[in-house]
Amino acid sequence: MKFTLNLAGHTYLNRRALRFAYGVMGVLLLLLLGVLAYSYLQDYRQISQIEQWLAELEGRERGEAAPSRPALSAADRERLLSEVDFANGILRMDGFRWTRLLDQLEGVLPERVGIQAIRPDYAKGSFSLTGQARDLDALRQLLDNLSASPEFSDVYLMQQARREIPSGESLLGFSLEVKGAF
Repeated sequence: MKFTLNLAGHTYLNRRALRFAYGVMGVLLLLLLGVLAYSYLQDYRQISQIEQWLAELEGRERGEAAPSRPALSAADRERLLSEVDFANGILRMDGFRWTRLLDQLEGVLPERVGIQAIRPDYAKGSFSLTGQARDLDALRQLLDNLSASPEFSDVYLMQQARREIPSGESLLGFSLEVKGAF
């Protein structure tokens, strides 16, 4: 026979732990309030500084003349122009999308033609292409496809030569220049 006797009239509540939890939450809320107040003060300072800058700019716009820049000498002007040309060349090269060009070439390339090298000329908007074809018909088909393609305006065959490979076959090596490609 096992007796279990519960003499408590209501459920037990650990008031000490509950007060501790409330205290910790209160401290955390006070810390959060402090962080938010600091953030508010920083934002308020920034807003007042920006308003001050805007007032200065509006004052300049109304009538104050902008400070004049000293005149550049011819050598400094030429140096600056060459630096601008160099930066523009880098931007042109960066704007070139290889994936677009390769996708366009894939659409016009016959099965019996392989590409060995592609060299873009960013200044002229053209590229040169070196490759090998199994026979003259494959090379002719490549030239026709490139000429018929709306992406490429002018196609020039620069050179072609028959090459023997170790397996005994002969391939037709070629070099093209495609203008107006990009």
